[in-house]
Amino acid sequence: MLMRYAMLVGLAAVSVWGAVNLGTTNAAMILVDAGQGGQPANLSLWVLGMIAAFITLSLFRFVIFGLPSMFDDWYRDNKSWLYVTVGGALIYGAIYLM
Repeated sequence: MLMRYAMLVGLAAVSVWGAVNLGTTNAAMILVDAGQGGQPANLSLWVLGMIAAFITLSLFRFVIFGLPSMFDDWYRDNKSWLYVTVGGALIYGAIYLM
């Protein structure tokens, strides 16, 4: 599952990078017959931008709906160790301040 979202982040970064670089450095390559027919010069820019937007929305959906349940499972599994760590930190703090 982590690899899936890592791939989505990578695809979003490449889409944004491609959209920025395509509009600035390779604009002449996109032109077809100097505007006579063919696709508009910035169509690929819009397509890459929409791909990046959909990937970003997918990641936000994961953060909003996925992380709370994952954190709940992790907390349930590690509750005793968290209490031991917090208790040890409080004892250490009390000893340190004496």
